[in-house]
Amino acid sequence: MLDVLIITKNEAENLPACLAGLAGWTNRVFVVDSGSTDATEEIAAQWGAEFRHHDWPGYAAQKNWALENLEFESDWILIVDADEVVTAELRLQIEDVLAKDVEEVPETGFHLNRLFMFLGRPIRHCGYFPSWNLRLFKRGKARYEDRSVHEHMFIDGMAGYLSEPMIHDDRRGIEHSISKHNDYSSLEATEIAKGLDSVRLPAAGLESNLFGNTLARRRWFKQRVYHLLPFPWVFRFLYMFFWRRGFLDGHAGFRFSLFISAYEFLISLKIREIGLQLQPRPVIEHPEPVEKDIPVTVVVPVLNEERNLPACLSRLARFARVIVVDSGSTDRTREIAAEYGAEFVDFRWDGQFPKKRNWMLRNHEFETDWILFLDADEYVSEEFCDELAKVLPESDHSGMWLTYHNHFMGRYMRHGEAFTKLALIRYGAGEYERIEEDHWSHLDMEVHEHPVLEGTIGRISAPIDHDDYKGLHSYIRKHNEYSSWEARRYIKLLEQGSEARTHFTRRQRFKYRMLRSWWLAPAHFFSSWILKLGILDGRAGFAFAMLKVIYFFQIRLKIIELELRDDEVAPKPGS
Repeated sequence: MLDVLIITKNEAENLPACLAGLAGWTNRVFVVDSGSTDATEEIAAQWGAEFRHHDWPGYAAQKNWALENLEFESDWILIVDADEVVTAELRLQIEDVLAKDVEEVPETGFHLNRLFMFLGRPIRHCGYFPSWNLRLFKRGKARYEDRSVHEHMFIDGMAGYLSEPMIHDDRRGIEHSISKHNDYSSLEATEIAKGLDSVRLPAAGLESNLFGNTLARRRWFKQRVYHLLPFPWVFRFLYMFFWRRGFLDGHAGFRFSLFISAYEFLISLKIREIGLQLQPRPVIEHPEPVEKDIPVTVVVPVLNEERNLPACLSRLARFARVIVVDSGSTDRTREIAAEYGAEFVDFRWDGQFPKKRNWMLRNHEFETDWILFLDADEYVSEEFCDELAKVLPESDHSGMWLTYHNHFMGRYMRHGEAFTKLALIRYGAGEYERIEEDHWSHLDMEVHEHPVLEGTIGRISAPIDHDDYKGLHSYIRKHNEYSSWEARRYIKLLEQGSEARTHFTRRQRFKYRMLRSWWLAPAHFFSSWILKLGILDGRAGFAFAMLKVIYFFQIRLKIIELELRDDEVAPKPGS
C-alpha cells in the first residue's frame, strides 16, 4: 500500500490534476494546508483526500511535522507537490515496488524524476532534466534537513531511482512562479549572507563540503564560490543554455534559461541589500504649529506602509488636508496616520472599476481645488512645497506633471530614465482613465492608468523623492503585479482595436505597440544605462536598469502565456 503527502496553500488550480493521478491506486492521501483561501479544501474533499491544517513553519519543517504527526498506515510514503502529476508510466514503476514485500526491497527510498513544463513546452535540457528528487520512501525512514529553502531529504539506508518522470506543471502561471522566486531568493540570500552551512543538526542535514558527495560539493560551491563571481546570473544562463544544451529546447529553453538567470540575479542583489542594512529616512519634527499655506488635499493610498509612512506624512504639515486611504493594513499604518493627524478612509476593492484613486474622486467631498495623489514611499521637499504655494493659487491648469527622483539601494539615481507622473490634478477636471478589467491582478489602485483631464497641463519643477524602504522583496512583488496587469491590458487592447487608444499619449501608443517585441527589454537597458548615462550611477544604476529589463521580460512572458492559454477543464472525480 502507498500513502501520499501533499503540502498546499491556495492550490485550487493545480490540485485536481495532481489528485487525479493518484486516484484509484493509493491508500490514504493527506493534504496538509497552511491557510488556503481558495477552493483547495473543497477539492481535496471531492477527491477523498484527508485535509489537515497546520500553520506554516517553513518548507522543511512543514513536511517533517506531517511525517511525524499524520496517521500514515502504509509501508511506503510518496511526497508530491500539488503542481506535480504522477504519470501512468511512473505509476507502474511505483506499483512494481509496492508489489514486493517491504522487507525484500533493499532500497529505503527512491529518487523520482521530474519533467518541467514552461509555457506549455517540456524542458528536456537546461540542466533541469533529469531532475532527481527523493520522494518515495519507507515509512519512518526519512526526514528533511533543517533548511529554509531547497531542502533535501535524508533516509536511513540506500536509495534507488525510478526512471519514468512525473510532470511538473504549475497551472497558476508565470506570476506565481515569480512570486515563489521572490520568496526563495530572499530565503537563500539570507542563508548565504549569514554564512550558514546547511547543517543545523549534523545527523539530519546535508553538509556543505568540497570533498563530500555530489550534493555536498554542489552546495559548497554555491555557498562559498558561486555568488562571489562577478556576474553569477550570466554564468547561470551560459551554463543552462549552452553547456547543458538548453538551445535544443528552442524558444522555451531560451526563455527558461533567462527566467532562472533572473532568479539568480535577485539572490545576488538581495545579498547586497542585506549588507547595506538600509534604514527608513528620518521624520521631520515640527515643534511649533505649521501654517497650512498649500491649498491642496493630499491623498495617500496605502497597504501595510508602516516603514515608509512616518517620513512621508511628516513632510505634509503645510498641506490643507491629508487623507490616508487604506486597503486593509495589518501593521501600524492606521496608528501612524492618527499620530500625524491624517484622516483615515477604509477602501475595499471588488475587482472592478473604479479602483482606489477614482473611487476617492467619485465618492469623497474635497474642500480644496487641488488634489495630490502621493504614494507612501514618496517624500516632498520644502522646495516642492514652496513652489506649490506660489504657483497653484494663480494657475489655470487642470493638472500638473511632477518629476520624481528615484533612490535605489541607498543611492540617488541621478541618471537613467526620467520618472514623471500626472499626479496633481484640479478637482472636477477629470479622473483616471476608465479600464474595464475583471481581476486582472491584485492591484486595487491605478498604477499605469493616466488621468484624463479637460484643460491644459502644467509642470512643477521641484522634484519629489521616491524611495521605498520596504526593500527588494516588496519591489519585486509589486512589479510582478504590475507586469501581470500590463500583459492583460495588452491583450485587451488588441481585442478592442485602435478606438481604445484615442486618449493615449505618444509614449503610451509606442509602449503598447512594442510591448510584446523581444527587443524592448534590451533596448530599454541600452537607452537607460548607456544613452542616458545610468552607468554613472554605479552598481546601483546597473541593478536598477537590470530590474527594468526583467520587468519587460516578465510582461512578454505573460503575454505569451495568455496567448497560449486555452480553457482547460480540470479533471473531476470519477471522470
